[in-house]
Amino acid sequence: MIPPSLSCRACSSACSSLQAIVRDGVYSISTNPNTYTSSLFKPQHVRFSSHTTRVRLDTRLNLNLTRQPSRRAFYATPTTNFEKPSKLSYRVAVSSSGKGRRFHPIKNAYNFDPTGGALGVSKDKNSVSRRRNRPDSGEDAFFVSRIGDRISDHQDTNAEAVAFGVADGVGGWTESRVDPADFSHGLCNYMAHTAQTWHEPAERLRPKHLLQAGYDQVVADSTIRAGGSTASVGVALPDGRVELANLGDSGSVLLRKAAVHHYSVPQTHGFNTPFQLSVIPPRMRAQASVFGGAFLEDFPRDASVTNVQMQHGDVLIIATDGVFDNLNNQDILKLVTSRMVMTGAWTATESGVGVSENLRALAAPGGLVDALPTPTGSPLSKDPANTESGPEDGVTLQSVLAATIAGEAKIASVDYRRDGPFAKEAQRYYPGDYYRGGKVDDICVVVVIAVDDSVSADIA
Repeated sequence: MIPPSLSCRACSSACSSLQAIVRDGVYSISTNPNTYTSSLFKPQHVRFSSHTTRVRLDTRLNLNLTRQPSRRAFYATPTTNFEKPSKLSYRVAVSSSGKGRRFHPIKNAYNFDPTGGALGVSKDKNSVSRRRNRPDSGEDAFFVSRIGDRISDHQDTNAEAVAFGVADGVGGWTESRVDPADFSHGLCNYMAHTAQTWHEPAERLRPKHLLQAGYDQVVADSTIRAGGSTASVGVALPDGRVELANLGDSGSVLLRKAAVHHYSVPQTHGFNTPFQLSVIPPRMRAQASVFGGAFLEDFPRDASVTNVQMQHGDVLIIATDGVFDNLNNQDILKLVTSRMVMTGAWTATESGVGVSENLRALAAPGGLVDALPTPTGSPLSKDPANTESGPEDGVTLQSVLAATIAGEAKIASVDYRRDGPFAKEAQRYYPGDYYRGGKVDDICVVVVIAVDDSVSADIA
């Protein structure tokens, strides 16, 4: 090993030796170590520079370069061939519940079908019809969409790529007689439309760009005169790469084999004051300039970006603050692990927790009919003689996970005996105030399960 103080001297010595060999011009080049023949040095095989000690060799041959009478051997290291990552497909489901609304685990769960349109998006051009046909998510909104259309030039590379996200309308705008749901649902609609009409390779679509495109279209929409929203957006590629952009107190959690592999940190200006995208009317800006005051106005460039690598059997959860204000990461981990183990998606092995080979079938529509214990008389119970489709045909592993998280967050939000994360944070900021229990809010959960079709087998 060369000491640091002698590194420059050693480099100079090596360069001098190599230059001396070049001046002599006599080498023994042979592919057989036991046979040496004299020949002139060919500069296209080895190049030397007085400013570097790196030697470039023709990697097609294992050349032994020697100077008479001594011999020096230079070896070219073969290039390592890394295995390409497995091709993954993503099973996505959403569960939501508006504030003050009754939650139903089947009616409030939505499965994403890649062959159909985007999930959570209204195609009505009439603003009144769009409001009427919104999913039961209150001021929260969501979208799930494939990237690109079926007739694009990159159909093969974009086939399994998916874009998804949630948005939480800022409820403080109701004091100004503004419906916060208009901003959040409009933002998700425009982001889904941008993903669907993407004509380039999916890896060029970044969640920040998606968020910026949606925000620009919201600002240009004359029907959305004011409002604000937080957002959490993700883009998943077939090779397992997932890029997440989070602005505000919505967030994400990645679970892998009964462990928390990643979780996002909320962006806040202060207690209960998250980063938020906003549309401020000119009249309100003029009033603020006269009477004083300021508005919270963040931009898509302020979003924090995280890159993760999903594997077969991973579960990614993106949710609004209605979930994270009532459940912490360990609560979510317990809920997901219990359902994954109960359905057989995660199994116990000698080396730890493993992924079942039947994961693909469990995530398919109706894949949990035989895996879940269903009491007689429940909406999921079905007469074997009845061949008509029923509610159980739409139950998937991802929809069960989404409904479980949303349902538990709904229960915790109205439980005044158990302090949730929001209550604990309020007690830390304001120790003199009495705040106990959960926080009643809109709830929206997006669950993404990564499935490697090459290692999954259908249930016989």
